[in-house]
Amino acid sequence: MLSAQEPLFGAALARLGGKKIKTFVYVDGFNLYYGALKGTPYRWLDIKSLTEELIPPQYNVEKVKYFTARVSGAEDPNAPARQQKYLSALAAQQEVEIHFGNFLAKSIWRPLINLPIAGAKISCGKDIVLPLGNHPIKGGSLKRPNHLPVGEHSKSHARKKRKIRPLSDAVVAEVHSMEEKGSDVNLAAHLLNDAWKNIFDAAVVFSNDTDLVTPIRMVTVERNKTVFVVCPGRSPMHPALETVATYKRHIRGRHLSRSQFPSPIPNTTITKPANW
Repeated sequence: MLSAQEPLFGAALARLGGKKIKTFVYVDGFNLYYGALKGTPYRWLDIKSLTEELIPPQYNVEKVKYFTARVSGAEDPNAPARQQKYLSALAAQQEVEIHFGNFLAKSIWRPLINLPIAGAKISCGKDIVLPLGNHPIKGGSLKRPNHLPVGEHSKSHARKKRKIRPLSDAVVAEVHSMEEKGSDVNLAAHLLNDAWKNIFDAAVVFSNDTDLVTPIRMVTVERNKTVFVVCPGRSPMHPALETVATYKRHIRGRHLSRSQFPSPIPNTTITKPANW
């Protein structure tokens, strides 16, 4: 369905007559997963079908390029097997290409805002045991955990969704971090390379990552290509991406529910993970 913000869209399609528009799809896998799929029953997602839900039928999806990285089983030992099943389901479609980045494990220092732990002993002059709940940190510049100042549990604080900045003298903790590297760069490189090779007429980009603003602008302005930007999250699309997109789309629950793979995948033994 055309939006009121796209008055020229219908006229442009009419000029094409019955001609199909060669369309390539570029998917930031983790942006899509954490923005639209995590915690939902829709993770067994057929991305080609989802794209066809979001764009007019004159746009013919000829290629789907999915950019991701292999997950670690450190937190959930079953996660790699579930991911592999999904990647196998995607790869069963001849239109799909999967491109891998990687995870970078590192240790970084970060200021604390809340301390969501229970049953742990903290020394603040004397040992205390924290009850279950979120515990807002109240100042303090000490970095040693055996001197961590902790405030009282606040239910109202736990309910707040607003962004809270750490205090200038906040307690600092060393934390483990797994950072996904490569997907956004790989996506941008493929989008630009394919546009300059002139192998598509239109592109669909699934991401709300502002690192893609410049590549998308180059494709729309310098190559005069149509680019649909699909915002995977429930939050609004970033204004910088709105500015460079030819057309913008948002994913709704109805789109996801109508775009699920069958289980098993036809002509294969690939089935949906049991706890999905």
